[in-house]
Order: sequence, then C-alpha cells, then structure tokens
Amino acid sequence: MTTGGIVRAPQGARTAQGLIAASAVLYGTQGIFASLAYDHGASVGVLLAVRAVLFLVLALFLLDRVRRATLRGHRRTIAIACFTSIAGPFLYFAAITRMDPATVTLIFFVYPALTILGARLVGRVRLTALSLLVTAVTLAGVVLAIGSPVGDVDPIGVLLSLAFAVVISSYFLAAEHGLEGVDPLAWLGITVLAAAVFLIPLGPVIGGFALPDASGWLALAGVAVVASILPCLFQTAGLMRLGGAATSLVATVEIATVVLLSVLVLGERPTPVSLLGAVLVVIGAAAAPIAVRRTTAPPSPL
Repeated sequence: MTTGGIVRAPQGARTAQGLIAASAVLYGTQGIFASLAYDHGASVGVLLAVRAVLFLVLALFLLDRVRRATLRGHRRTIAIACFTSIAGPFLYFAAITRMDPATVTLIFFVYPALTILGARLVGRVRLTALSLLVTAVTLAGVVLAIGSPVGDVDPIGVLLSLAFAVVISSYFLAAEHGLEGVDPLAWLGITVLAAAVFLIPLGPVIGGFALPDASGWLALAGVAVVASILPCLFQTAGLMRLGGAATSLVATVEIATVVLLSVLVLGERPTPVSLLGAVLVVIGAAAAPIAVRRTTAPPSPL
C-alpha cells in the first residue's frame, strides 16, 4: 500500500509478523537451553560445534542448484550475513558464560534501535512521530520486562553483548537488501553453511572442548533445533516481507518469552513492573508494521 510516495508494510505483513514472532519465541528459549548445557558440563566451543553440525545438514538440504543460482550478484551482502552467522553465536554464548542471560538480553536488545537508526541513515524507512513512539514503547518494555541486571556486571560480558547487538543489527540491514531477488532459503542455506564450515573445526578451539552428560546433550539439541534452526527459518521468511526495522521491533517478543519461561521453567515470580514491560513489548511488536514505514518497495515473496 502506498501513501504519499511511502510504501507501507506489504500485503502479507500480518503473516510475516506471525513468523517473526514465532521465531522470537523460539529464540527466547536459547539462553535457558545454553545455561542448562553449561550446567551439565558443555563448553561454549562444543555448543557451537554441535549447533553448527546440524546447521550443515540444513545447508546441504537447502542449497540445491536452482536456489544457488539466485545468490549471484549479492556477494557483499552475503559476506556480511556469513560473518554474522559466525560472529553472532560466538558473542552471545560467550557473553552468557560471564553474565546472567537476563543481563545479556537487556544489553543486547539495544539492537532494534540500532537497526531503525541504520535503516533511517540509508534511507530505507521514514521516521514519523508514530514510529518513534512505538520504538520508545518497545524499548521501555524491554527494560521493564528484564528489570535491573542480575548478579555481577562483567565489563567483557557487556562488550560481548554490545558487539552482538551491532552484528545482529547489521545482519537485518544487509538481509533486507540481500534478499532482493534471492531465494530466502538459499540465503539461509549459505549463511548457516558458513557458520558450519568455521565453527565445527574452530568452535572447540576458541570456546574450549568439554563434553556434557546425557542431560547436557539434550540441552544442546534444544539449542540447535528449537532455539536455532526453526527460528532461523521463520525469521528469514518473515524478514523478506517486513523489512529489517519492523522485524527488529517484532522480534522483541523474545523478551516476553524470557519473562514467561522464567516463571514456567525457573520458578521465578515476575514483578508487576516486569509484566507491564512484557505487555509493552507485545504492543510495540504488534504496531511495528504499521508504524515503521519503508521508503522502498519490499522484494516479492519467492
């Protein structure tokens, strides 16, 4: 829909919202699965390697000849995405070895603001009073939902979390452009292939080699399948329709998931302030496709 030369969220935006929200819910389980794996003896390196092995299987399935052909002419954005698929997981899983997952998440979720700012700087969105309000409401909800930092705040952990936020923001901005004319499954396939090629041999070298017990292996499977592969598929399908700026806001549903899981899995009692934050996050995510208006037409779904 176009109004005054501005292309609004495309038809099918609600479907894209649902896909991205589903991916955010699944991503919200990542910290819990990882913490359980660490508690049962797994090192960061082994976690990354196991995750990468399953990604390799996915990549070999996705990258058939027809899909590979659509990647031609997109080397720069593909290179950015491949770097993200390698650096992002390492930064996140390294950060939660130094700080509580809630603290890492709080710092990391500056990335929606970075994504929207980046999209504005490159001329992909036009900031309006509504879009600024929705962004402010969403970020306020993030802070309220997570609350104050839990435990010690480690300087290196903070730097790792901020670096992760910058990497993910860059990925959203690159992917929005890179998906133009590209089969989204091919895009996903090449990025997870890059992660697998790098992290299978080097993950244990960088992050240590320590094998978990039986329960730890189940947690590693949860990290790889539930919290990585499935949300990657959903997010890629939604991102090509919704754009990076709106996607980053909808993805904050992950915070509401963290709050809910802290009650169901960890037995914590959320404060009224945390519940209010979760509600604000959901409101911001629901309003994002309407509030964040793109200045360029989105790529057609493939």
